[in-house]
Amino acid sequence: MSEETNPVATETVSEETTQEASTTLTDEGALIAESKKYRKRSQDAEARLAKLESQLAKAEEAKLKEKEDFKTLYEQNEAKIESLTNDADKWAKYQEAKTAALLEGVPEDEREALSKLDFETLEYVTSKINNAKANAPEVVGGTRQPEKPVGDWTKMDDRERRANWDNIVASAKKN
Repeated sequence: MSEETNPVATETVSEETTQEASTTLTDEGALIAESKKYRKRSQDAEARLAKLESQLAKAEEAKLKEKEDFKTLYEQNEAKIESLTNDADKWAKYQEAKTAALLEGVPEDEREALSKLDFETLEYVTSKINNAKANAPEVVGGTRQPEKPVGDWTKMDDRERRANWDNIVASAKKN
């Protein structure tokens, strides 16, 4: 009989730990869901605010048109145009300087062809050119440079020995 009670007690303990783990997970899930709900509500409120502000601006403009107060409308639009013109000028200067800088990093024979591209394409192409590997991949077992034959190193002066030291050591290893 004692054998029958032991498995039951073990099953009860495992059920309690499973319930505790699931309670923790549901608490976290509930917090995440609540956070998502508040975020969505905030985004909806911001969208409504932007919509209402644009409607208010349109209503004010319509009101001014009704009053035939074109001078005020003209001044408002003039201010907008001036602001947008300043932004466009800044962007044009930036784009011109950036294009010149990008073309400086390109080999001279390709500059003329690349100068005809639009700004975004030029940025893409120059980034690809600059990121391309110039050297062929190394082959396992291949040498990097052909070894120069070393003459009689005992007849070399100190400067020549220092310049050819790697070749002297390599030739000594071969012998």
